[in-house]
Amino acid sequence: MITFKKLPKKRSLVIGTLVLILDQFSKFWVLEHVGTGEILHVSSCLNFMLAFNPGVTFGLLRAYSDVHYILLVLGVCTLSCFVSIWWWKAENAIQRYATAIIFFGALGNLADRLRFRAVVDFIDFHVFGWHWYTFNLADSAIVLGVGLLLLDNFFKAKHLKQKFY
Repeated sequence: MITFKKLPKKRSLVIGTLVLILDQFSKFWVLEHVGTGEILHVSSCLNFMLAFNPGVTFGLLRAYSDVHYILLVLGVCTLSCFVSIWWWKAENAIQRYATAIIFFGALGNLADRLRFRAVVDFIDFHVFGWHWYTFNLADSAIVLGVGLLLLDNFFKAKHLKQKFY
């Protein structure tokens, strides 16, 4: 088992920083090369399509006024603070990496929100005519991080169950 002091703080920060750089670079590229309403076909199941999301996941909680926008930004900042504390107190490497990519993914979307008052989304995944909500690399990192935390929790619960039964 990895002790607290030996957990990969620097490496997780490097991975998180790479997530942020790739997210911001991809959004810059899309803003420069894909116009609003334009669709860039990448493959049979993937398009790049520029969209600005003034809300959060799936366009929920849209900021209709300045007060909503400020509350949304404050909410993202508050959640980011909780994730950074979780990162600092991580019990294992999976938690450390997962919280790092969640935190830096949230920073990528927060940067968009501060610049554009909306998050830049562009990945349009579709299968058999069914389209998933448009998203970006930061969203993917956040989902991956949450998935890793769920996986970590599942194995921890399984281990506790075996230990006590």
